[in-house]
Amino acid sequence: MGVIWTSSVDKKELEAHEQLSNSLVHLERGDFDNSELQLSMIVEDYSGTKSADHAKFYLGRIAFINNDTDKASKLLKESVKNLEYPNLKTEAYIMLAHMETDSKKAMRLLNSAQKATISQTEKNYISILKAKRMINDNNKEEALEILDAIELENNAYKEMFEHTYGMASALN
Repeated sequence: MGVIWTSSVDKKELEAHEQLSNSLVHLERGDFDNSELQLSMIVEDYSGTKSADHAKFYLGRIAFINNDTDKASKLLKESVKNLEYPNLKTEAYIMLAHMETDSKKAMRLLNSAQKATISQTEKNYISILKAKRMINDNNKEEALEILDAIELENNAYKEMFEHTYGMASALN
């Protein structure tokens, strides 16, 4: 029987992952205070690990939910490039786009979200979000162009699509 040797880096990553799993249990239960405390400790104690990047993402999400846009934006920008799961990366880009006041930057963030996702349904959802951004900017032509390019083979966002299309059509 052999002995498995692990480096201190692996041990650190393993400990960080374990801590992250524990903090996510609190988050799932809606216990933001405990989760936020544990996530902050992971960022401090395990800096440079994948788990620390994920902890920053979840801290950013909590800040986003609590409407602390400065904190959310900072944490999400720091973590988004290092996230290894496409769904988290997509969600981070969508939250960043939602907080972005400059429309061109917001559209670039939404493009990054579309590149990150592997789901055609999510790509369609993000296209609808892009169209909504164009509507908010009173840009009917671009909004309708985006919406017309969507093929809704999946009905998951059909109602949202129809509502957004109606909003775009109503613009002068």
